[in-house]
Amino acid sequence: MAMLIPTQPIDFEIEQRRSRFIAHLTPMNNESELKALQTELRQAHPKASHVCYGFRLMNESRQINEGFSDDGEPSGTSGPPILKVLQHKNLINCGVLVVRYFGGTKLGTGGLQRAYSQSTSEVIGRISDADFNEWEADINVKISGGFDIESDLRRELAKVNSQILDENYTDEGVSLLVKLTEAHHEQLKNTVLSRHLTISIDDEHQA
Repeated sequence: MAMLIPTQPIDFEIEQRRSRFIAHLTPMNNESELKALQTELRQAHPKASHVCYGFRLMNESRQINEGFSDDGEPSGTSGPPILKVLQHKNLINCGVLVVRYFGGTKLGTGGLQRAYSQSTSEVIGRISDADFNEWEADINVKISGGFDIESDLRRELAKVNSQILDENYTDEGVSLLVKLTEAHHEQLKNTVLSRHLTISIDDEHQA
């Protein structure tokens, strides 16, 4: 099953026994972004009792880092259910934060787990297929060419959402160290532009 990355933030609210659960799903690159959003949500919802979250991130070593916060809810009743849904849906590079307004009636351990799990499932279910990208492994590639095609080269690299890590100029032209997906590497090799380039995988700088 392919790992999926949501490309757009979205939110959705459910109510359980007068308690409100407002789920926010957001793409993210690191946990700091999630904690910053948690702070923003606390400020936006000053009367909320909790802002819990779960997240999953692919790191540079192609390993998944994941975590959660119960934010004062009974241990294991909020963050873990959020994370379990993200795992079940095979989502990465994203997090779900759930703002809870206490409605005056205690839900119990099982009720809290179900509410946080349901709110996470509901917000993910509101995302269209077009707003998910399949995760692909990145590779580093060295690309060299003459000055006469440098502008065309950079334009082609922009089309495939590559990241230029390093660039060097010689008397003959330019040499770029580029991070891009394996699929985009093949796409670049198949362009007309590639006939005038030297393209090779850079093993020295691979993670």
